Amino acid sequence: MTTLRNDVGPEPSSLYEDARRLLSRFGADIECAERPENGASNEVWLADQVVLRVSRSPDGSLEREAALAAILPLEVGYPAVLGCGTDGGVEWMVTERLPGINLERAWRDLDSSARIDAVHDLWSRLHAAHRTDVDAARRIGCTSTPFYALEKKNARNLLDSLTEQQVVDPALRRRLRDILDQMFGELSRVPVVLTHTDAGPNNTVWTATQAVPIDFEFACVAPADLELENLFRTLSWQPGWDASPYLRDRVGELLTKPGAHARLRGYAVLRDLWALRLWLRKAQLDSEVNGRGVDADDLQTWAPLLHLRAHADRTSWLAKIC
Repeated sequence: MTTLRNDVGPEPSSLYEDARRLLSRFGADIECAERPENGASNEVWLADQVVLRVSRSPDGSLEREAALAAILPLEVGYPAVLGCGTDGGVEWMVTERLPGINLERAWRDLDSSARIDAVHDLWSRLHAAHRTDVDAARRIGCTSTPFYALEKKNARNLLDSLTEQQVVDPALRRRLRDILDQMFGELSRVPVVLTHTDAGPNNTVWTATQAVPIDFEFACVAPADLELENLFRTLSWQPGWDASPYLRDRVGELLTKPGAHARLRGYAVLRDLWALRLWLRKAQLDSEVNGRGVDADDLQTWAPLLHLRAHADRTSWLAKIC
């Protein structure tokens, strides 16, 4: 949800008709709705008063998010859920539209004071979400996230698979495995809470005074400091100056807990392993279409692989924090 789809072609007719029907049900006209692009898992329509999300891969995540919304603390500021369901294989969710714009879109135009306010307010709302009843969240199904293989066996299998496919070389594998082993050795030293797992400016609505986290479909019960990984990552990549020090000041207690730096490095490796597998799958699909194998030279330039090498060398964005 970063920029608007002003230059794309027509919608597939079935998707358009489904969206038109659903928006009409809530009093909205699809012809007046904005279409954000770059949504990773959902198609999105922004009408004046409501937001419609339609899952690209129906798996119950939107219905789970709707159930989660009912138990999130009010301080999170999550928008009211107006409806959700699965109709004819189409999984959808409609919420009230918050008065504001995506924080990632707004970032370039914010002055330093507003950026600091946004970082602080976003963290306060995510921290409020951590107070969600974890047993209730588990009953809803918030038990895992695709971004982080938090079971040791799954993490090792993912790393080994990428090594076997000659994406990660054996030397890098050994270094990454050491980082992961250190992380898993420290996990028991931090409590578990409900975490968003994909929080950052791109999943935040900025109202000029508030930074409200949205899109909780991948939220799960996980270590309390897991939230910091993607927050620091995405803040360090925003244009202008790096706002991550202002997050560090606000979350200092979590960063000073025993094992915090080892956990953060491990979380970062897990996220980039997930991304690398995603890039590999896309390249493999593309190679099936064009009849060529994955370009080995091109592979060496893939961002997730470069990130993993930087994590191993301790030269990545983490170097400013750990």
